[in-house]
Amino acid sequence: METKTSDERPRARFHPMSRTDVASWMVEFIPPPEPEVLLPPLLACLPTAFVSTRPPPALLPLLSPILRQRVQILSSVATSPSDSWLRLLCWTDEKAERVSRLLDGVVFEPHPVSGEIEVPEDLSITYKRLDEETLRSKLNLPEYQLNVLYIWCSNDPDGGGPGWRIAELEPCEGPDDEDPTWSETVSDANDQARERIIDEAIRDADADRLEVEQEGDDEDDYWAQYDNTPGRTPAAKTPVSRGNQHISGVSEDAYFSQYAEVQPAMDNHDPSEDAPEAAESSLHGDIFAKIMQQARESREATAQDPSLQRNDNHADLVSMMINHPRPSSASSGSAIAKLEQEAENQSASEVAIKQHIGSNIKSLYRLAKATGMSRAEFQNLIRNEIDLLSLSDDD
Repeated sequence: METKTSDERPRARFHPMSRTDVASWMVEFIPPPEPEVLLPPLLACLPTAFVSTRPPPALLPLLSPILRQRVQILSSVATSPSDSWLRLLCWTDEKAERVSRLLDGVVFEPHPVSGEIEVPEDLSITYKRLDEETLRSKLNLPEYQLNVLYIWCSNDPDGGGPGWRIAELEPCEGPDDEDPTWSETVSDANDQARERIIDEAIRDADADRLEVEQEGDDEDDYWAQYDNTPGRTPAAKTPVSRGNQHISGVSEDAYFSQYAEVQPAMDNHDPSEDAPEAAESSLHGDIFAKIMQQARESREATAQDPSLQRNDNHADLVSMMINHPRPSSASSGSAIAKLEQEAENQSASEVAIKQHIGSNIKSLYRLAKATGMSRAEFQNLIRNEIDLLSLSDDD
């Protein structure tokens, strides 16, 4: 059966420098455990652990509150006869196995006159203070190689009021394995606990101080790295270095000159998109070039021969037609451009309106389809609305 660690209650944090805590140890009177009163009821219940999975009712008041709850709950769900409640009095599987072997077959005979189990005299009793609320005592039974650990419970109504309650059973390790943290008296246990807590507080303070100093040293080492930077004046450059500097300067100029060929992203004018220069037209054998050439030759001939003056008007007319293919009037040109712009705007607005109407009709069709309306019903509805619009237009 699964067991747990031997923690009787949540440990309260103890402050060694608090005088109120020390006073609470001194004010409360804790009587020493009486083996002749505590052990006989326990020893009388142990043989029943090998014949029943449920503890006897007389055992539960002898246990500490946490151990009592543990035994009640886990023994109630035990299904196998091997799940003895005796194992529940130990907090580890190893201890439970050893205690079961030690007590298997042991017979505790009662006294023939008193009818109670006799307890050996001069039993070893030691104490250990765990914190300001937890005081333990250990009763050693060398005859059975068993230790019974008790804990002082100042408030235990289910156990009959304040008193010593069983916290754990454990096998006896022998005289060579005695724990030095256990004391002979309650006052010695309190003093030892106080010294231990003070030592732990000092050790924790030293550890915190060393940690702070280490962090400070790490920070100093970080800033000390800047002192390793050489601060001397650079040496004079040799001719070779000057030549290298000149070469690097030329290479830098060549590198940055490449940016002159880059087209800026915000520039709307792209030289690569410019139309190529108009080449000589091949239409009808370069007729426009020939006409211009004939006009120049005609003027030259007229200047040399006055008889050809009558053809001058024809040449001027041809030149005017070539040089002014568009209307020379500024007002007529602006009017045409304005009309073209208005036509373009009107065409764009018509397209936008048509798209808007189409998207609305699609949205209405999806809505009608979602409600279960068929396509034919939707078309009839649209036609009816259009007919109503025609009636309103007539009005």
